[in-house]
Amino acid sequence: MTTTTRPESRERRDGRSTRRTYFRHQGISTAERDRLRTAFASAHPFPHAVFDDFITAGADEVVPQFPGPDWNGWEKLVEKYQGGKASCSEIERIPSPLKEMVEELGSPSFLRFLEEISGLDGLISDPYLEGGGLHVSGSGGILAPHTDFHIYPRLGLYRRLNVIVYLNPAWQPEYGGSLVLYDGNEKPAQRVVPEWGRCVVFATDDRSVHGFPEPVVEGRVRRSMATYYYTSHEAAGFSGDTTTLWREHGEEGMGVLARARLGAYKGLLRGSRFLSRTAHFVNPNKRQRD
Repeated sequence: MTTTTRPESRERRDGRSTRRTYFRHQGISTAERDRLRTAFASAHPFPHAVFDDFITAGADEVVPQFPGPDWNGWEKLVEKYQGGKASCSEIERIPSPLKEMVEELGSPSFLRFLEEISGLDGLISDPYLEGGGLHVSGSGGILAPHTDFHIYPRLGLYRRLNVIVYLNPAWQPEYGGSLVLYDGNEKPAQRVVPEWGRCVVFATDDRSVHGFPEPVVEGRVRRSMATYYYTSHEAAGFSGDTTTLWREHGEEGMGVLARARLGAYKGLLRGSRFLSRTAHFVNPNKRQRD
């Protein structure tokens, strides 16, 4: 069952001035964090938690600053697996207060919060926001079911957690774009509507299949921010390699040549995954602390 909570807000003081906080993680008591840790670990279909009303600012303050579809800072994704989606991972280009919100998701207090509820020690946020930052999907936008890359060559780290914060006032399930978490048989097990102020934290590995395959309806824009967290030590079990593994490929309407290429891609990907899994288990130097 999905864990949902509405923590209280608390501002942080440095002794001379008050620094604004945009998220309510600091207002969660020690006892509540202990409860969340247990719930996170036992959540179905894989460890996750959902927090409602997680943003301290109002939608009227944040949403107008979210860049429109014609913003030149967007990197538009052309692959069919993420049709209609664009992203911005350049923190210098993200406008305030969204920039400060993304930075807070990498702050020491937020890292401690994630460590306490996930049970993972030594979490590291990515200063380059590889694949993260701001995300936007317009009409027809989808994200095919997939598992994320695990090995991050740029920093020599291992991906362990995803955090997604949704920025969509008055979003309804019929608008599409709901995050779906899949079980071990790759069947939908949980749906998370991307409502304003909702935050999702989930473990990411070779088993955590997720996506939003239901297209965003005409006239709607799905807004979110995402940050990913790593450790310097490898997971105990095989959790993936450097590749995002897509689980659905939208084969309808493909010609013979395209189907042949897709078949070759699937075969090579299975072979690559087998080799990566084998390499994981024979490596005598990997650290297993989970």
